[in-house]
Amino acid sequence: MKKHSLKTFIYYLSFYVLALSSTFAHKNHNSVPQNAPQLKPQEMQLFTINEFYKDKVKPIFQKKCFDCHSQNTQYPWYYKIPGAKQLIDDDLKKAKEHLDFSNDFPFGGHGTPNEDLDAIEDVTKDNSMPPFRYWILRWDSRILYEEKRIILEWVNRSKAALKEKNK
Repeated sequence: MKKHSLKTFIYYLSFYVLALSSTFAHKNHNSVPQNAPQLKPQEMQLFTINEFYKDKVKPIFQKKCFDCHSQNTQYPWYYKIPGAKQLIDDDLKKAKEHLDFSNDFPFGGHGTPNEDLDAIEDVTKDNSMPPFRYWILRWDSRILYEEKRIILEWVNRSKAALKEKNK
């Protein structure tokens, strides 16, 4: 009879302990947490749209759009200059009335989710956001080609999901 080394014994023992603990640790577990709400098909489409938004689009919007279209405004150094303050405050008010990214999709503002997606698509394609007087002072606020591609991909996926939802 061949003797096994202590090292071999510990290796096998560790393997069995790990295998048994994995088996019991994952017993009765699903990929969805037990306390997670069950989503209806329509809600699942909005959930999917929002997940893609949070993962890919929101980081772009945080860098490029949140100063005007959210409650997370970072005021520029010239905000306290008389005249500039009033102009900025008026721009911020109008921006948030139109589209407010403070919450995830669907956004706040005066439009429906489809109208918001159409507006985002239009301003992304024609480069009309941010406005000239904003990006002239903040060159890094312009949407780059790859960012534009990601935004438009999300818009198209979202429109398709909403179209399916309405069938």
